Amino acid sequence: MSGAEQGVIGSLSGAVPTGPSPDMSAAERRTARIVLATLFVVYFLSSVDRSIFGILAQPVKEELLLQDWQIGFLSGVAFSAVQLVFGFPMARFTDKGSRVGILSVCVALWSVLTALCGLATSFVQLSLYRMGVGVGEASCMPASHSLISDYFPRSDRVKALALYGLGFPIGSFVGIIIGGIVQDHWGWRAAFYVLGVPGLFVALLTWKVIKEPPRGRYDIGAEVDPAFADPRPFSEVALMLWRSPVLRQMILGLTLLSLFDAPTATFLGPFLARKFPLSYTQLAFIMSMSMMLGASLSTYFGGIISQRLARRDERWLMWFTGVTTAMGAPLYCISLMQTEWLPLAIWMFLGALVNATFFAPCYTVLYNIVPPGGRAKALVIVGFFSGFLGLSVGPLLAGIANDVVSGILFGGYDPRGFVAACPGGHAAKGAAVALDLACRKAVGDATQMVLIVTMAATVWPCWHFFRAAKHMKTHSL
Repeated sequence: MSGAEQGVIGSLSGAVPTGPSPDMSAAERRTARIVLATLFVVYFLSSVDRSIFGILAQPVKEELLLQDWQIGFLSGVAFSAVQLVFGFPMARFTDKGSRVGILSVCVALWSVLTALCGLATSFVQLSLYRMGVGVGEASCMPASHSLISDYFPRSDRVKALALYGLGFPIGSFVGIIIGGIVQDHWGWRAAFYVLGVPGLFVALLTWKVIKEPPRGRYDIGAEVDPAFADPRPFSEVALMLWRSPVLRQMILGLTLLSLFDAPTATFLGPFLARKFPLSYTQLAFIMSMSMMLGASLSTYFGGIISQRLARRDERWLMWFTGVTTAMGAPLYCISLMQTEWLPLAIWMFLGALVNATFFAPCYTVLYNIVPPGGRAKALVIVGFFSGFLGLSVGPLLAGIANDVVSGILFGGYDPRGFVAACPGGHAAKGAAVALDLACRKAVGDATQMVLIVTMAATVWPCWHFFRAAKHMKTHSL
């Protein structure tokens, strides 16, 4: 094992290698900004394609006569689990091959499959298309984060990652609004076509604009040992993560936060449609101006604030994440208890404003500890836990809970039971109005209860973020 590698492994108890980062020339800084802008567009597009299902879930459910567990499956397992499984080979290719080439091809792939979702006529078909989107998007974050780490020195990575991270909430913001407008005018199928086709142009832009940079050129270890930036096997990267108490606790925190946040991301749109008599355009603006706008501001300013705090003491990267996450839980719960849409939107905005600060601080800690040749693999491993257990299992479990609680609330109103009497969450065409109202009230109240419980549970991850900070050494970035 090289001296530089021993230094990295030794630092895993909590801190990162210290010392000044190499300076960037003016030309390098301009190039880095252009690359960051392009990667932002890619992540923005990925978020648009991913988030559109949030506003379209209810009309899809009603047309295809789905249960909520199937909505949870389409949003979680069919997309996130597949994305994670293919993330492992994508990360291997990313750490060895052309990150720009891999990213460009995958952008084109997921864009085509997003458009194909509009052709689905059954749960199985839609599941397969969603799985295909997940395969394409598996390369997005590993390749992009690896490129950002090689275009920006460690002193600038927090802000760069925060700016890149804005692609998710802003993309969700735009995707939800476009999806709601298109749904009201042309239906949910047209929405998938509208948001899928532009990705082909983004794929070409990525290929033409971004050039493959030398790996690890801004990392101190690369100056000591040229092998510092060499590709690392999954087993070695996994061992690094396991041996680091900082990363162990941080991954636990991210996993639990994803598990409890994901149901709201999946079922907020259906919940609003079930509880408030508004058009999908109106619902889309409520979701976007509350949750997505708040999350966008939280992601950006959370990165800036945590970076400034970390200049005093690096442990603030985890302290800040824990404090803000704890503040968001009660605000979200108060929001979901409202009976009018305006106070709901205001409380939701406040909750999102403090709940999404984790992105830049957590990934900065990860990339400051893991050497360049293992960063894409580290991201996939972290994503496996936070994504599979959180983004995949979370919506599925919430959907199952919705169905179970809906059946309980529906009670004996109809001897056939909730599933038979309420296909797609509403009574069959031609049924009594009273039956339809009973169906809709049961599923709406059940969704509200499940979302309040899951958002209240987001206080749990905070303890793990504080534990991660406890293991970090006291020094500044």
